[in-house]
Amino acid sequence: MRYFLLFLLIFPFIEIYTLIVLGAYIGAFNAVSWIVLSGMIGVYLLRNQGIKTLLEIRTQKQSFEPSADNFLKTLFTPIGGFFLLVPGFITDFLGILILLPLTRIFILGLIFNSISPMYRRGTSQENKDDWIEGEFKKDK
Repeated sequence: MRYFLLFLLIFPFIEIYTLIVLGAYIGAFNAVSWIVLSGMIGVYLLRNQGIKTLLEIRTQKQSFEPSADNFLKTLFTPIGGFFLLVPGFITDFLGILILLPLTRIFILGLIFNSISPMYRRGTSQENKDDWIEGEFKKDK
């Protein structure tokens, strides 16, 4: 969390640098075409797939089972579409990784592995201090 603000400040410069380098390598027209095409795909995914999954959850509210597959489709499709919508090659690569089913599972595993140790650390210390075992006898 400490370096997140620094990352947000430096990331646009990295994105512009990769755009210039890859644009010089593949050609300016191809680079701009790729950015426009990925933006159109991102808009499509955000409009159709994201809204479609939200409507499915709304209609299946009674029978909705919070499985990993439902969680992945619901959360990662709009996020992947947003990354494709943002212009740049790095964000396009991240968006494609998020949208592929195999890498979705890998990314979700990384997220859960990084969150679960923090959760375990906080709850285990609190529970150890709260419990006192013993016997008592009530006097009459």
